Amino acid sequence: MRKLAIFCALICAAYIAFPQNADEQNVIKAIQAKIDAYYNRDLAGWKASWQHDAKISNTVTNRNFYNTIKGWDSMQAMMERDIKQNPNPDRSYQVKLDNFSIQSNGNMAIADYDMIFTPTVDQSSVFPYMGAERYHAYEMLVKEGDAWKTNTRVLTFPDSYKSSSDHEAETNINTAGYNLINAKKIKEAIDVFRLNVKLFPDSWNTYDSLGEALALAGNKKEAIENYEKSVLLNPKSNSGKEAIAKLKQK
Repeated sequence: MRKLAIFCALICAAYIAFPQNADEQNVIKAIQAKIDAYYNRDLAGWKASWQHDAKISNTVTNRNFYNTIKGWDSMQAMMERDIKQNPNPDRSYQVKLDNFSIQSNGNMAIADYDMIFTPTVDQSSVFPYMGAERYHAYEMLVKEGDAWKTNTRVLTFPDSYKSSSDHEAETNINTAGYNLINAKKIKEAIDVFRLNVKLFPDSWNTYDSLGEALALAGNKKEAIENYEKSVLLNPKSNSGKEAIAKLKQK
């Protein structure tokens, strides 16, 4: 009789644990589907992965950058613009999800996990900080019917807070230049990128960024010159070669 009671208790425990494990697996599948839809430029799949609610939010933050988009209408408009401007899947790197920790009550789930971005072409010999990058995500999901939908996500870049990298200054200056571009201050961005070239003349990326800013300013001749210096330092830079070709066609 005692053995039967123990056996029944084990069966009940397994029955209780199974839905929780199934929920965790379904949460992971939902998050993976959202990531796949984004990088495959699948707008319908991406829309299906989010709650369509005015209170949803998506935040990206690191040492030099913070951005939050709130509300489904804003999120949808942002993604539609992004896919229209960049319709082709980005195959320059692979994204792997790892180290999941999930808490769920069956209707709501909290997940945190790593997102590891690995370039498909190893350029670490010419661009030492272009290796794999590990981001960390915190996500809240809500169950609608049988589907898990993301309500809130915060994506962080913990390594950006480290100060041990030999290329930290170069990265920070480059980021400052692009922040100026985003603020429509192209002339000031060019000055910042020129400083980065002066400080780091052996980095192909500094010339690439300066070339991009000069092209935006309409200085085609000098833009081509800087792109060519960039490609000379990094012959694997297809983006640089494509930029040169486009500028020469104009």
